[in-house]
Amino acid sequence: MATQATPTIDIRKYLFIIKRRAVLSATIFLTVLTVGVAYCLFWPPMYQASCLVLVQPQKVPTELVQATVTTKIQERLQIITQQVLSRSRLMEIIERFNLYPHMKDKLAPDELAQLMRKDISIKISQKNYFTIEFLYSDPQTVAAVANALAAFFVDSNLRIREEDAVGTARFLSRELERMKSQLQEWEGRITEFKERHLQELPEAQEKNLFIIGQFQNKDVQLSGILQGERTRLDGLEKELGTEQFREEQLKLHREELQRRQGGGGGGVGAKNQEETTSKAIRSELERLLVIYTEDHPDILRLKTHLAKAEATEAEKNAQKAAALLAKGIQPADTPDKDAESVALDSVRQSRERIATRIREHQARIDAVIQERAEVAAEIEQVRKRIENGPAVAERLVELTRGYEALKVAFEKLQGKTLDASLSANLERTQRGEQFEVVDPAEVPDAPFRPSVKRALPASLGLGLALALGLSLGLNFLDTSFTSVGQLERQGNFPVLVVIPPLTTAAERNRKRFWTSLVATCYGAYFLVLLGMVGILVTGRAQAFKNIFLKIFKFFHLVT
Repeated sequence: MATQATPTIDIRKYLFIIKRRAVLSATIFLTVLTVGVAYCLFWPPMYQASCLVLVQPQKVPTELVQATVTTKIQERLQIITQQVLSRSRLMEIIERFNLYPHMKDKLAPDELAQLMRKDISIKISQKNYFTIEFLYSDPQTVAAVANALAAFFVDSNLRIREEDAVGTARFLSRELERMKSQLQEWEGRITEFKERHLQELPEAQEKNLFIIGQFQNKDVQLSGILQGERTRLDGLEKELGTEQFREEQLKLHREELQRRQGGGGGGVGAKNQEETTSKAIRSELERLLVIYTEDHPDILRLKTHLAKAEATEAEKNAQKAAALLAKGIQPADTPDKDAESVALDSVRQSRERIATRIREHQARIDAVIQERAEVAAEIEQVRKRIENGPAVAERLVELTRGYEALKVAFEKLQGKTLDASLSANLERTQRGEQFEVVDPAEVPDAPFRPSVKRALPASLGLGLALALGLSLGLNFLDTSFTSVGQLERQGNFPVLVVIPPLTTAAERNRKRFWTSLVATCYGAYFLVLLGMVGILVTGRAQAFKNIFLKIFKFFHLVT
């Protein structure tokens, strides 16, 4: 079984293609390399400076003081970045460091700010650091601007954190004062409610029960006193009736004696009528004295009538005594002045004492009745307090519940306010989280753009790629035959004879001359390029550029 031949790459084929188009390949390679070297030499250098800013945690442990600034570092950096990239801030930096002096007359402030905005790069890492980069043509200025931007970030972070902390503390203080006013208002409402319902509060119910018990006992005592006074009053009224009856009997007996002694029916009848009149007035007066006081109008009127009746009676008695004397009878011989009058006076005095006692007992009864009415009113008032107790207690519970809830919220807010004040003091004393420039920007030694380390290798690689690619591409597009194999594959017939180019010695010499000349020129140019590359690599590009510019100016002046 025949083995299949493994295809191999013919290096000589590709070397032949390169050799065939060597001039084109060399031209392309040297052109690209020349462009790269010229770019490194004559392109305006741009320098880049960068600052590394570290986010330092707060220096006081969070267990002792809790920060009130809750914004994330990325959010705060976005805010500060917007402030840094604002037109006013960028124009301030441009004026401060005299940036873009050749552009100030050509561009508007917004365009200048946009130009600088493109030269600023802020790289925020997921970790606790970020980088600020600035690109400019002057190395001294680029470092100064980068450090200024970093300082602005540090100051802005401190200011923002302090403003947030102080603003939070002020807000909580205002809320605390407002809640304190509400708490005082609730306290006033509870105090006013307790003062208005002082005797109806739950703690006063036991006292109310004790008071109502005392009043009930007092009412029982007064009821007993009233019963006793009424019993005694009934006894005195019976005694008064007995005395009045005795007085009537004595009066009748005395009148009978007088009638017997005096004789003469007419005189006796008139006397009896007068005494009957005074007796009736006195009886009516005694009856009314039981009911009314001494100052009552009816009492005063009856006393006046009684005095007149007694005066008339005394006058009548005097006339009677004179009549008796005329008859030879002494008034002392009549028994009514000695025995009957004394007995009658004794009965009258006893009756008056009983009447006085009746009035006293009646006054005590009235006082007891009045006192019982007052006690009943007090009992009713205390009973209403006890009945209103549950409603008052429920309302007091509602007020107390609202007050306690507000008090708990006030105490929590008071603690938060204290924490916010500590956090504000923490930020004022710069003991909280802050930015620290750990790697400030330094004056760069080499330009960031054009970068020799990047431009030259890129030029070499691009030149080789274009030279080889173009050579291989042209060979692919070329339809001419460059080898016997191509002809045999294309024509499907064998090649019998290959005739080389027939040239004369002069033609061959001329060809060698031009080939040597071209090779020498290309080689010399390549050496010049190598020298320039060496100058660029060793960092002497600026000196070479200055020399070249001086030579150019000299020839320009000469011409």
